[in-house]
Parts: sequence; structure tokens; C-alpha cells
Amino acid sequence: MLHLTIDRGVARLTFENPSRLNAINEAMWRSFPKILAQVQDDITVRVLVLQGAGDRAFCSGNDIGEFEKVRADPLAAAAYNALQREVATRFRALTKPSIAAIHGYCLGAGFELALMCDLRVCTHDAQFGVPAVRLGLPYRLEDIATILNVVGLAQAREMVLLGRRYGGEDALRLGLVNWLAGSAAAMRTVVDTAVADLTSAAPLSVAAARIAFQELARLDGPPDVERAQRAADLCYASRDYAEGRAAQREKRKPAFQGN
Repeated sequence: MLHLTIDRGVARLTFENPSRLNAINEAMWRSFPKILAQVQDDITVRVLVLQGAGDRAFCSGNDIGEFEKVRADPLAAAAYNALQREVATRFRALTKPSIAAIHGYCLGAGFELALMCDLRVCTHDAQFGVPAVRLGLPYRLEDIATILNVVGLAQAREMVLLGRRYGGEDALRLGLVNWLAGSAAAMRTVVDTAVADLTSAAPLSVAAARIAFQELARLDGPPDVERAQRAADLCYASRDYAEGRAAQREKRKPAFQGN
């Protein structure tokens, strides 16, 4: 299952399928869009944290054990892929920033979801990889683009074509993560620090930056400059912008409200 908690501006979405190393099954994919809509629509939420239950995995990808039932032929695969595509579209459209806290296995679809987050931290025991070629699965264009957007063409080719695993130190070196933590406790500290920075930032400014990044990463056409400009204009017209200027003059911390 997917478990969502919201507390003090932080939404935490946990992959909970420990017997399958937190693999995502069909029921979880179907529940994902509603959860993302809840995160987006809740005005109290400032940041989303993705994490895995237990101590063995963040998310090991799709639940391969279901494939004979839900992904055994091209027609079934198309329907299953449509679920994943809807989740990816909704995730990328979030205006709330996101952080992936990664330990243990982070493979396939779990790896893609982590790469869709704005920021990532992992422990030394993390294992990243794209096992599609070892399962006889195609790795779709949009999935490759997700990796390409983070690590570049040469490294994306290596990861997808060879299907190798990469540890925590490799992930930091390749730019797959922003931070490498020595332990689960240290990772929580890194996440808490980033959360504090994000929740104290101006929500409209963060949303404008998210939208700009979304447009720059579009695959279906050139960036929608007007959409990005509308988001920027909301910042210029906001009370938070006035509050930011006032706080600067008065040498105090700003108290942003998201309007």
C-alpha cells in the first residue's frame, strides 16, 4: 500500500510492501493519482517526502510477481503502462517540492519516481539500477528521458543498456543524489534540514521555480514560456513578495503565507 501522512506542512508518502521490497503493485499505482491530488490541493502542504517502509528498500520497482496477470501481453502492458504514465504526469505537475529519502533497493519504477523528485538523499547501502534488459522489458522513451535529464546521455546509456547496480557513493558521484548519508539517522537529519529550508521558503516562489523546471524538461514541445511567466507574475503580485522585502529591510526572518 501507499501510506500518506501530513504533519506541519510535510506530506510523507511511504511505499509499504515489505514482503516484496516495497515493490509497487497495480493497486498501489491506482491509488497514486488520488494521493498526489491530495498533496497538491492541501494548502497546508509545503513539501512532499517519498520514503520506503522497513530497512531493506526504498522501492524495488514494479511488482514483477503480478506481471503474468497484469502485463503479460502488449494489450495488458499498454493498460498497465497507462497507469504509470498518469502517475508520472501528475507527479511532474506538482507545484510542491519533493524529496526522496532512499535506503536499500531503488530500482526500476522506484528509481524513476526518485529521479522525479527535486532533491534526493541516500544511505551508503542504497542500490540504484534499471533492470529492464535483464527482464526482457522495454525501457520506454519517457523513462529513459527521466534518467537522461539527471545524468546525461553517456551515463544514461550505460545504466539502461548494461542494467548494472550502483551504490550510494556511485550515486553521489554520478549526480543521482544530492547528499550521501552515513546512516538512516543521518539521512533523516539531512531530510529534516532540507524540509526546514523548503517549508520556510515562499510557496509561490517555489511553485514558480517548479513550473519553470517542468517546462524546461518538456518532451512534447518547446517550453510554455507564458505558463512560467504567469507563475512568476503571481510572485510579483503576492503579499509574500512584500513580506520578503519588508523582512529584508527589518533584518528579520520572513513569515510567508503562500499568497
